Amino acid sequence: MSVTTYRERLSQALAFKSLDVEEPIDRYFHRPLAAALAAALIPTGLGPNHVTLMSLLCGWTGSVALYLAFFKGWAGGLGWVAAAFFLFGAVILDCADGQLARARGGGTRVGRILDGFVDVLVLLPAYVVMGFGIRHLFGNTWFGVAAVAGISTWIHCIIYDKLKNLYLAHTMPQAGGGEGTETVGAVRAELAEARERGQLLERFLLWVYLGYLQVQERLASGSTEKRGELQDPAAIERYRARHRPVMRLASWMGLGTHMFVIYSGIALMALNSGAVLAMQVLLATVFNLVMVVVMWRSRGFDTPVATHL
Repeated sequence: MSVTTYRERLSQALAFKSLDVEEPIDRYFHRPLAAALAAALIPTGLGPNHVTLMSLLCGWTGSVALYLAFFKGWAGGLGWVAAAFFLFGAVILDCADGQLARARGGGTRVGRILDGFVDVLVLLPAYVVMGFGIRHLFGNTWFGVAAVAGISTWIHCIIYDKLKNLYLAHTMPQAGGGEGTETVGAVRAELAEARERGQLLERFLLWVYLGYLQVQERLASGSTEKRGELQDPAAIERYRARHRPVMRLASWMGLGTHMFVIYSGIALMALNSGAVLAMQVLLATVFNLVMVVVMWRSRGFDTPVATHL
């Protein structure tokens, strides 16, 4: 078998599941950069899970740099730039692991869960450091705003992820568990199998993910069970025509978009210390208004297509 060129590998890595669900900042900025990295990694022995762990290390380094910048005044303005750079690097690596998996034939449910778990382990310490850093520099009032922004970020991402999964389940009926269309029942079944195999890490990841799916059910109800009627291309197009505008609006609520706002605000601290506060206000107000509109307009995302005729 001939060795593919870098250009061919780049084309593989740039493949999208569905442009309807992609965050604009990911599609036009994060993922092209990540695809360039993934294309370079395809011939190597590094796997998607290795890249996921590299993302975790990069994110934690960013949190350490952020702590030093907030509380120690480390490196002056360069400290903020360094913190932002490592958090940006974590986002690029986070995109690259999935692109690498798809370029090698597709991801798995457990790999996707590990990826999501690492997202939490990157964002949580960064936001905790940022929140207490804001309190340290600007006082309790702004700490309250940061707390609202941080909690809102989690809610936005959960809702976006659930709506994305619902949309994919209705428009890509061939998608499997590794594509993000899992059901609570399917994950429970896989957890039972993992218990029989005695695989501790897999059991832990599936247990955490099961809890996450149950939280999703409370915030944005609906089943990702694949529907037989959605094998009909005309039915899929009717569903897309009805729900694509809402899905595109919801795509602004994803983690990539929030991370862009976060690391951009941190980098701009090198020029103006108020940048991080403006970022918190944006997340706590504008993004919450988007969430309200999305939740209102997404009613019926799980309604069978036949009722739309």
